[in-house]
Amino acid sequence: MERNMTLKDWIITMILLALPIVNIVMLIIWAVDKDEPRNLFAKAYLIVMAGAFVLVIIFYIIMLVIIFAFSAAFAY
Repeated sequence: MERNMTLKDWIITMILLALPIVNIVMLIIWAVDKDEPRNLFAKAYLIVMAGAFVLVIIFYIIMLVIIFAFSAAFAY
């Protein structure tokens, strides 16, 4: 039986997602629990977080390449 989430459930969810490390652990627990009403939300949130993490890593790599290219050009 599918259970709807109440306002209290959503408030608790938002508080848990604001806590570092706890948020990732809880999202993984919610994502793998088929009976959890937060299941799809947790899966979507993890996918978005992974995509953002990949974009940040790509941005850092690009910035490092630019910094090293300019520092090498003006190193003489």
